[in-house]
Amino acid sequence: MKKMWRGLTAGVLGISMLIGSLGSVSAAPAPKDIQGHWAQKQLQSWLDKGYLGGYPDGTVKPNKAITRGEYVALINRLFGFTESATLSFTDVKKSNWVYSEVAKAVKAGYIGGYENNTFRANNPLTRQEAAVIAAKLLKLSTSSTPLKFKDNAQIAAWAKVAVASAAEKKIINGYPDGTFGPKKSLTRAEAVGIISNSVAHKPATGGVMPTPAPTATPAPSATPVPTTSPTATPVPGGSGGGGTGGGGGGGNVTLPSVSNVTYGHVGSVTADVYVTPSVTGAVYYVVAPYSVNVTAPSAAQVKDGMINATTAGIHSGKIAASGNAPVAFSVYGLNANTDYTVYVTLTDASGNWSGVTPLQLKTAAGSAWSVAQVGITNVTTTTADVYAAYGQTGTLVTPLKYVVVNAADADPTALQISQGKNSAGVTLTAPWTGTLTGSPVVKHNINLTGLTANTAYKVFFITDSNGSLSPVELLRIHTK
Repeated sequence: MKKMWRGLTAGVLGISMLIGSLGSVSAAPAPKDIQGHWAQKQLQSWLDKGYLGGYPDGTVKPNKAITRGEYVALINRLFGFTESATLSFTDVKKSNWVYSEVAKAVKAGYIGGYENNTFRANNPLTRQEAAVIAAKLLKLSTSSTPLKFKDNAQIAAWAKVAVASAAEKKIINGYPDGTFGPKKSLTRAEAVGIISNSVAHKPATGGVMPTPAPTATPAPSATPVPTTSPTATPVPGGSGGGGTGGGGGGGNVTLPSVSNVTYGHVGSVTADVYVTPSVTGAVYYVVAPYSVNVTAPSAAQVKDGMINATTAGIHSGKIAASGNAPVAFSVYGLNANTDYTVYVTLTDASGNWSGVTPLQLKTAAGSAWSVAQVGITNVTTTTADVYAAYGQTGTLVTPLKYVVVNAADADPTALQISQGKNSAGVTLTAPWTGTLTGSPVVKHNINLTGLTANTAYKVFFITDSNGSLSPVELLRIHTK
């Protein structure tokens, strides 16, 4: 009973911080974490009008990811939706605060669930999902408007028309570098801008009317679009629960936290994950098959590479981290076209632990000749032993190409990797590129030499079957 009450309290607190109150409001002082932010003016306007709430510590957390449930709650409020549908989603219970918001959203017809009859209210909303919602809300044109983003290929087929239409109306913008970032999680600040723009395009038929935000999309930086920022939780005695309670002795000690937890490139058997730690320490992670309504592992279990008390994760690891400096790591050992959850936690030098942040991702579909596995065997100061395998039993011999670049360098395209080139189009030589022509299924070892000590690298893999390229796989290594 206590556990259920804590969950209900956390849900009510979360939504109250998200949407504030529409009662009598007055101008509020600008919270420190939005001062100088690209969306400061719009965020402050929403705070002043009571559309958006802050957190107990006086922050707004503009770069925190917004979940699907939180996003529909904001839309329902700003658009004035009140009618509800009957829900059958297996992961939305009537006892959950989000039930009524999802019911309104479904009735309004601007969002649905997944093919397995789940809604995934706690999942971060992606930018392409936000575009689809905007298109449905505003009944935007379904004609084939040309997409003009550099990363058009990353936009899902079901979202292409919506992205094009929403971008044309400047409801959701791309980045100055010409990309859209369809799979990036939407932040609270971006949500405010997009919903403001959406309401401004809707005829006056109810709801409230915030000021439009014509420049709601921020300029990108080396830091990925932020995602979740969990409540920090200590791990007493190196074990115990990794739940979302605050507190626990320690006086004025500020516990660690992670933000900007998101993914970049996702292949068939690998995924690139980004994290920003609040303090210097170590980031631990573990990968688990995605499952609805599963209990997240504790921080101590993540540290030990476990997804529960008895089950080891598919892949786990640890990476050194500096406070507020983004870090990236590769997860591997995955299967094609499969959903996974990556659990991330952070510890500082004093042994304090953050909460556990989940990141859901889905690998790309593969083919009979795709890269089937990659991994790391050993890393020294100037060398690294990695391995790769491709194909299935019966697959014809297919060239498997790899390219090695510094982690700070731009990613080469699939075609460039297949040609042994870097992102600048320069043809590389050994040991920075190579071709394996061994048998399929067999694990092929690759010894990378000539590396620099204490340096991060990216190793890209691809197979080429008579001009048909497999999904790119990315493996990050860091020399000692």
